[in-house]
Amino acid sequence: MKPFVSLFCLSAACCVTLFAQSTPQMARLFSYEVPPDGAAEFFDVQRDTAEIYKTNKAPYPRLCWTSLTGPQMMYMWIPISGIDKLNERTWLSQQGEEMPRTARVNRLARAGASATVRVIRSLPDLSWDDTPSAAPEAFAVVRVDSVKPGKTVEYMALIKEVAQTYKKMGVAKSFHAHRLAFGGNIYEFTTVSGYNSLADIPDTEAFRKAMGEARYDALVKQLGETVQSSERTIARFRPELSYVPEAK
Repeated sequence: MKPFVSLFCLSAACCVTLFAQSTPQMARLFSYEVPPDGAAEFFDVQRDTAEIYKTNKAPYPRLCWTSLTGPQMMYMWIPISGIDKLNERTWLSQQGEEMPRTARVNRLARAGASATVRVIRSLPDLSWDDTPSAAPEAFAVVRVDSVKPGKTVEYMALIKEVAQTYKKMGVAKSFHAHRLAFGGNIYEFTTVSGYNSLADIPDTEAFRKAMGEARYDALVKQLGETVQSSERTIARFRPELSYVPEAK
């Protein structure tokens, strides 16, 4: 998966079928708003945590992004196999001795970052990925839409068309769609398109040309009829904060 939500989600947030054969379609998305005076401590803890994942060869990925637009945010995506796992001890909480674990928690608290936890579901029928077993691309454009009640079927049909247009353009390397399941507005959808560089992100005119002007104008009108609000941001994948298991 290359996901995120509310961003990103990485709304962004997010993105997601990383390790397509083994990754479940449900994940926890952690969104951290990081205060400037606590950023150094916060990111030091995240690097230390990533090393625990790598050293102990965690059984699943931990993927992190930071925002390049909007408030300073970090998004962390961790897959779960089911809602029942939310009430169980996490893999991380079982690693190492109690004193180092407690110290890490205290350091994170001192950083003062506020966290929001959501559960999201990937929408594989609306997604595609050129390299599903690889780490996420360096950058992602994340769009978070709040869809009008009763308009989800129409919205998903439009997003499927958008996804195929991005694929046709040949610049994005992945496109992942998600829907929020728990922790917020259940009519919130997030799409995450991945790029190798910021220069690759297309502008509106390039997308209009790829789709065709008449169809693009109709799409904009239809989205206006199905979506209450939209937000867009750019996020950067942080490999030093992340853990990507070796493909088997």
